[in-house]
Amino acid sequence: MDIAVASEGDIAGIISLMRSSLGEDLMPKSEDFFRWKHYENPFGKSKILLAKEGSGLVGLRAFMRWKWSSKNHVISAMRAVDTATDPEYQGRGIFSKLTMQAVEECKKEGVEMVFNTPNSISIKGYLKMGWNEVGKMPLFFSAGSIFPFFFSESLSAEILSEFNISEKLSSFDNNWSLSTLSDFYYTPISFEFLTWRYKNCPIIKYGMISEGGEFGIIFRIKPFNRFIELRICEIWTSSEGTSQKKIRDSIKTLIKKIRPLFVSCTYSPMLNNKHHSLPGLFGPFYKGPIVTIRSLCLEDLDNFINFKNWQPSIGSMELF
Repeated sequence: MDIAVASEGDIAGIISLMRSSLGEDLMPKSEDFFRWKHYENPFGKSKILLAKEGSGLVGLRAFMRWKWSSKNHVISAMRAVDTATDPEYQGRGIFSKLTMQAVEECKKEGVEMVFNTPNSISIKGYLKMGWNEVGKMPLFFSAGSIFPFFFSESLSAEILSEFNISEKLSSFDNNWSLSTLSDFYYTPISFEFLTWRYKNCPIIKYGMISEGGEFGIIFRIKPFNRFIELRICEIWTSSEGTSQKKIRDSIKTLIKKIRPLFVSCTYSPMLNNKHHSLPGLFGPFYKGPIVTIRSLCLEDLDNFINFKNWQPSIGSMELF
């Protein structure tokens, strides 16, 4: 078995392998989605390793590039994401071999850490390979409308057309970015990142409220049983004062329009208030996905364990 670095010419074979080994249940397997995720990412092209047997592709391991930023430090990171093994080759250690080779190559490149959100089965394998369990991501919740709407695709499309993310981003300068003034690590927010992650995402549609970058809310209308979860994926203010009121008023507007059963959010060091959280929400409750990390070139993981100085947005940790 040979291990090789993937090229764009391998994408068709990769998609075929993912479909045969994983199906389409969790995420769509398409060339457009794979290209958006791994080749159009503003943090850089992913590290994608392939296991080949003769002329056949039998294994895949992809680490997606990411960054975590505080006012004093920008950390280069990888997110361990796509993996697949041909069903006839499972049980031969291909996943571990590809993963550990990716780890070693990332170390040589100076990447500082790798993180991911494994499920209850795969987490055991990651812990054996040197990952550390951070814990469940902290979330905040509040009740939504006392007369919640039932979820429907037509309702979602109507609301998202009113809060059209393409229209909102069109008022931003292409070089716009938000200064990171916090001690907490967070995904740096810029026009380029918002465009890639939310506007161009091929599998999920998002809405946005903003005034030229002064403040911003990016949200998702997510089905919850028959009802709606209003999920706040990114939220920020550029200054104190009037922006705080605009954030509160905007959330009230969304609740009135969407009539969700509940609202979910997490900490945001880009939300310029004392607690980095939306007023009126309760928490934190440690109900989010389990997160694991592994040091590569970063000597001390203390800032990340139990989310001590790490406040990722829901949008940063969503499965995609």
